[in-house]
Amino acid sequence: MNFFTELKRRNVYKVAVAYAVVGWLLVQIATQTFPFFDIPNWAIRLVILLVVIGFPIALIIAWAFELTPEGLKRTESVAETPRKQTGSRTWIYVVVAGCLFSVGLFFLGRQTAPRTAMAEGEMTKSIAVLPFENLSEDKANTYFVDGMQDEVITRLAKIAELRVISRTSTQRYKTRATNLAEIARELGVSHLVEGTVQRIGDRVRINVQLIRAANEGHLWAEIYDRNLTDIFAVQTELATAIAHSLQTELTGREQQAMAEKPTSNLAAYDAYLRGIDFDSRPGETPSEDRKAAEAFEEAVRLDPKFAQAWARLSRTSSDLYFMHFDGTAARQELARSAAETATRLAPALPETQLANAYYRYHGQRDYNGARELFEKIRREMPNSSEAVEALARIARRQSRWKESIRLFEEAEKLNPRDAHLFMDRAWTFSMLRNYAATLQMFERAEAIVPEDGDVLANKAYFYHWTGDLKAAGAVIERIRDPAKRADVEITHMILERHFAEAVRAIEKRLSRSDVIQGVDRATTLEWLGSIRLLAGDTDGAKKAFLEAKPELEKYRREQPTNFWIPMSLSNVEAGLGNTVDALREGERAMEVAAASDDPVFAPAAESSLAEIEARLGKPDAAIARIERLLQLAYGAFPLTQAQLRIDPLWDPLRSHPRFKALVEGPEPKTIYQ
Repeated sequence: MNFFTELKRRNVYKVAVAYAVVGWLLVQIATQTFPFFDIPNWAIRLVILLVVIGFPIALIIAWAFELTPEGLKRTESVAETPRKQTGSRTWIYVVVAGCLFSVGLFFLGRQTAPRTAMAEGEMTKSIAVLPFENLSEDKANTYFVDGMQDEVITRLAKIAELRVISRTSTQRYKTRATNLAEIARELGVSHLVEGTVQRIGDRVRINVQLIRAANEGHLWAEIYDRNLTDIFAVQTELATAIAHSLQTELTGREQQAMAEKPTSNLAAYDAYLRGIDFDSRPGETPSEDRKAAEAFEEAVRLDPKFAQAWARLSRTSSDLYFMHFDGTAARQELARSAAETATRLAPALPETQLANAYYRYHGQRDYNGARELFEKIRREMPNSSEAVEALARIARRQSRWKESIRLFEEAEKLNPRDAHLFMDRAWTFSMLRNYAATLQMFERAEAIVPEDGDVLANKAYFYHWTGDLKAAGAVIERIRDPAKRADVEITHMILERHFAEAVRAIEKRLSRSDVIQGVDRATTLEWLGSIRLLAGDTDGAKKAFLEAKPELEKYRREQPTNFWIPMSLSNVEAGLGNTVDALREGERAMEVAAASDDPVFAPAAESSLAEIEARLGKPDAAIARIERLLQLAYGAFPLTQAQLRIDPLWDPLRSHPRFKALVEGPEPKTIYQ
């Protein structure tokens, strides 16, 4: 009896076939149903691993043992027993049925499972659209050229089979000194799109090319010379041609999404692009946010059916409200109504879904509701880092610190060259008082944009926070943008106790009515009064406080949820000698902060009250607050021992024994989850 005959006699063949079919069936069930129930991918991998490991074990058992009516016995013990040929084909039927069921599951999964941008490994169909060069004689058309890049990215990002890098990661390549292969390596992509745009009157000429990064070979190139009225058709043709050049098959849904025409009103579209330009500037200011909102309002006024503009108006308004740049009920209502209008016009539009999610997050501070919406967007738009970034910030707002850090790391994979994403991670680490990780994130941001004023200013604040004034001064010297340099430089002057210089700098700032307005002006007046007090100018301080007080009271009535306003009023009242009113406003700020459901910034109200109590001769109350705050995770730069040692605001406590022990003893451990 040869070996193969013995395999057949011992039913090893049957076991092998049956095991293969059942194993494949188990793998199909795992891969097709586990994701539906949100079972993690490691469970699927475990099933596959167990099936593979089990195969040789099953064959060994089939060789060594045989199933008999008396139970499982070693094959040798039943080898001489005559076998009764029943002619049963039951095992064949089971195998065939299993095969059919497995094949059915496989094809059902292929048809119903959502296409994902990435499997588990790196995508080969990855692409970055570099900033287009503006060849227009009128350089004011830059916003239009940038808008073209943004629109192409948006359309490509709707194709699940492509991994598309965010615009925020590509912006630093606007003036390209780096070769294309190096750019692709930095962005982690296999293909690049570059081009030029020239707008003359109502005509536009677009020259675009798709490049394989490995050898800088051109896969596709095209020149579009069209009327502005055809701009949306051009965007669709361009994105579709790029997808086809990458051998990407578009689903019917993706083809429909690519061909969507947002508006027929070119003036409305022009206003929309201006809004996008203001809204997407790195480290945008409150003034730029307001200009973005005004541009979006103009767009929807010109075309009331422009769903994308309504969605962006809602998002910008939610942001203004959330950041307390405009904490009025009117701004919150505009964010709500704009999101509602966008939903009525185009509920399935990704921009609409984002607007609703951000309204929950920024407009209502409904973190759980926003989290649910962003998770849905994340599943439906796997190419976009925006939902992941928002989820990271929401986790931070809910004090889920470790999860927040993990989500920021995930967002980096989709948006690898966004300096402000690294800054966001730096702020997260700073809230936890992780000094080394905070500095590392700032340095990674600086490596991407070495001369960015926003990055450098925050790095200087980091050195203030850790008590290294020399390093902070060196960083400030590198900031070329006066607007980005102003506040951090004044803070540096105060910490170095150059109060007269700080006063002059703030007075100069206040003279620019085109730069500083509204609440910002009122709080700056309060800041001026505080520094004049430090400089010994009591009369000058009183003048500034009296000018700030009615403005702050007005804004407090208009923005009852903005706890920064009563914080400033508390300082004003203390500066005017109104002890009872100062403490009352400080307590009011803490109440508003507690009601705001903002664990990240709400503790700043208690820190401010501790400063007021120290100044008003209540050291024990102030020190008790300081002891608590030193163990609390909050931000962006929470109270540290180094700050307590160098900041003149804490001078009234210098001689107190408890304060001395606090700043000279071991650093308290920050408590977080």
